Amino acid sequence: TLYGTRKRREKWHLVTVDDKLIIPEGEEDLETDVKAVVDDFLRNYLVQMGIKRTSDCFQIEWFEMGHKGLMKTDVMQLVSDVYTHNQLLDNELKNVQRERNSYKRATFEGGETIVKLQRERDFHSMHQKHVVQEKRIDFLRTLKMYATCDPALRQLNEKYQAAVWQKMLVSLERDKAVSQVQITDSSLCRGRCVLSLEGHIHTTWACSFHSCGDYVASCSMDNTNTKFW
Repeated sequence: TLYGTRKRREKWHLVTVDDKLIIPEGEEDLETDVKAVVDDFLRNYLVQMGIKRTSDCFQIEWFEMGHKGLMKTDVMQLVSDVYTHNQLLDNELKNVQRERNSYKRATFEGGETIVKLQRERDFHSMHQKHVVQEKRIDFLRTLKMYATCDPALRQLNEKYQAAVWQKMLVSLERDKAVSQVQITDSSLCRGRCVLSLEGHIHTTWACSFHSCGDYVASCSMDNTNTKFW
């Protein structure tokens, strides 16, 4: 119960609120020049300290004296501003403590968030390092494989070049032989004797030109069998 006077009248009245002195937030003003009456101050102090039985006895006796007209109003004084300021300071201190607790909770939650982000950063950093290491190992393995295959590739290339060169020579010889055969065939078709073989005793039954065209081999049924011209 919070006791106070809104207007000074002949009779006292009670204002019921919470069991403790409460000053609305945002309405504190340390320079307020409001003075508290002594009886209100005593009631509020007893309620704040939890001295309920003494407060009840004080109320009963106080109102009885007021009702009977025994109250000495000429000696009643107002409580100094320092008590009101103390109450305002106490309420402000409570507000600051609530804000401090709120900031502490926010700081604690922010710390947890930072720790969580650091763990995620460390995880991604380790994963990235692992991926980079795997790629490096694959690259070195590829280089090693290439170094191993390089002599074989060089040898195959040399063989390929030799085969191409040999094929070209064979192609040239074939073209030359074909041209010579064509010339010989054209001469034979005209019925002109181009060569007489007199080294055989019997009839010559076969002859063949060398690929270069400078030599000819003949075969007969005599003892000489084959001769080169």
